[in-house]
Amino acid sequence: MRDLLAGHPVRDVDLVVEADAAGFSRELAGSLAAAARPHDRFGTAVLTLPGGDRLDVAAARREAYASPGALPTVTLPATIAEDLARRDFTVNAMALELSPGRRLVDPYGGVRDLARGTLRVLHPASFADDPTRALRAVRYANRYGFRPDSQTRRALARAVETGAFDGVSGDRLRRELVKIFSEPGRAAAVGLLRRLGLDAAIAPPLAKATGEAARRRLRRVEALARAEPLAGWLAYLLAWAGELGPADLGRLADRLGLAGSERARLLGWPATRRRLGRGLARLRVSEIARRIGGLSPDELLAASARMPAPDRRALRIARRRIDRGGPSLRGADLIAAGVAPGEAIGRALSRTRDAILDGRITPREALAFALRLAEKSAAGARG
Repeated sequence: MRDLLAGHPVRDVDLVVEADAAGFSRELAGSLAAAARPHDRFGTAVLTLPGGDRLDVAAARREAYASPGALPTVTLPATIAEDLARRDFTVNAMALELSPGRRLVDPYGGVRDLARGTLRVLHPASFADDPTRALRAVRYANRYGFRPDSQTRRALARAVETGAFDGVSGDRLRRELVKIFSEPGRAAAVGLLRRLGLDAAIAPPLAKATGEAARRRLRRVEALARAEPLAGWLAYLLAWAGELGPADLGRLADRLGLAGSERARLLGWPATRRRLGRGLARLRVSEIARRIGGLSPDELLAASARMPAPDRRALRIARRRIDRGGPSLRGADLIAAGVAPGEAIGRALSRTRDAILDGRITPREALAFALRLAEKSAAGARG
């Protein structure tokens, strides 16, 4: 409803029914030839339409929170008025009645706040009930240009002061950060997190890293990301982390519940910074290739944001040449040409690849070049 009234693209459609949502969703799925995936605990279902679009169906419900940051206890059934009363902000507490009269239901002045660009929380305990709403507030403020009103700021400050975020799982915090970093204006969002004290509430190490230098890096990552489609949210977290040391990065990884490759890349960030420090512009392409070997697009993008322009240009040129490569030369090719199996083949292939990357030979000359190297190595071994 919010996006429809504001004239923004409608990202998703939510249907709320004051009845049996599961039964309704099954009937609706049948009539739309859609696949339904129910979530009985919350009285919801997700319908995937034949074209891939998604429709969320939910029963009107009431919610109660046992403790700050806990998942809600859901009570069914409920009225639409009760359902809207549990929402986070006034601009999200609106509904359009589809039957019988297509009446706009707006009990908290969401239309007025939408027109004013005001983000107003529904009740003072909202952020204590669910602290992730504060991160949602940052996302909405960043996306739409909304300004949190004084009541909302006071409620948010109380949630931070009372440690409400301590009860939020790392998985939920991480998912909210991923959403923030999936939208434009990442530097502005981090700046707002800082002003609201949310950086420290998420993880104290982030408060050490947040500053103008971090926002500069984030703006640069965002600009460079246009040419790095494979990079994701982690590039922005690495850029935000900046110069944090191993201990702080470990605490940050623990707080966000990072695992697998994401955890390894965050913990390895100091080593990546050293590998890709100043001076790349003075190196040969083959040397740059060795330095960036094994690094992900996220690491390369975040590291690029720290570099002076000449080093960034050298890295870009090197990666382009590495990607372009050329005909793949294998050990089997040298053996077929008469070279005896052994360590000489590996050395010849490595030096040939370096020569191609550095522009000393063309890919077409690779086999002859490698054969000469292998023969010279073999002759040296015989001598």
